[in-house]
Amino acid sequence: MLQYFESCLHSLLRDNVVAGRPGWTNNNSESVNHIIKQYTQWRSQQLPDLINKLRDFVRGQYTEADRVLCGRGDLQLVPAYAKHRVTVDTWKSMSAAQRQKASDVCFKQTVVVPSSTSMDGTVTVATTPGAGKKPHQRKRQRNERAQKISKVARIDHCNSDSDSDFM
Repeated sequence: MLQYFESCLHSLLRDNVVAGRPGWTNNNSESVNHIIKQYTQWRSQQLPDLINKLRDFVRGQYTEADRVLCGRGDLQLVPAYAKHRVTVDTWKSMSAAQRQKASDVCFKQTVVVPSSTSMDGTVTVATTPGAGKKPHQRKRQRNERAQKISKVARIDHCNSDSDSDFM
């Protein structure tokens, strides 16, 4: 399967990207959908077969990411991540756990937590967008306690002919 991808699909994919063919989109999901359709030869698949093909496809992406760490393949690390590059000899001498750790360190997404710092810079706290609200609460807590009576309901209540409210 990998041989088919490298011999047929990879060259077609590269040609489409380089040539800027019409019908080829930049949208990542459309691009992956197109690759999957080519990988399955545009045919419906039974679920177990599709799962195996997707597993092979993802395994190929991980292999390509490993090649990037070694400076091989079609892609390269951006300068900010160049410190994670290892030589091919080092990569070959690593155990599977060490390779996984090196890959995880390089490709792990960093989560930026929004924070606020005091004016003098001594205290920094994480800011949360829903601070002080209960789950599924849309209004401020003080406004949740009282509801506004609509004008129509108020006018109807005032225009009633009954004076029983005042007796």
